[in-house]
Amino acid sequence: MREKILSNMDYLGISFDPEVNKNIEHGKAVQISNGKTKVYVIPTNEELVIARETLRLK
Repeated sequence: MREKILSNMDYLGISFDPEVNKNIEHGKAVQISNGKTKVYVIPTNEELVIARETLRLK
């Protein structure tokens, strides 16, 4: 999905690196571009955030 989203974005200075994208270690923040504009994969736990916010609203 990332490759599809980031392809053809050279005009924004984004040069997607498919090899780095393929070899991302789970749970680590990784830069997946090597152009002028940096793009990172940042691990998140959205389900936990949603659960905490839901509990907070009760």
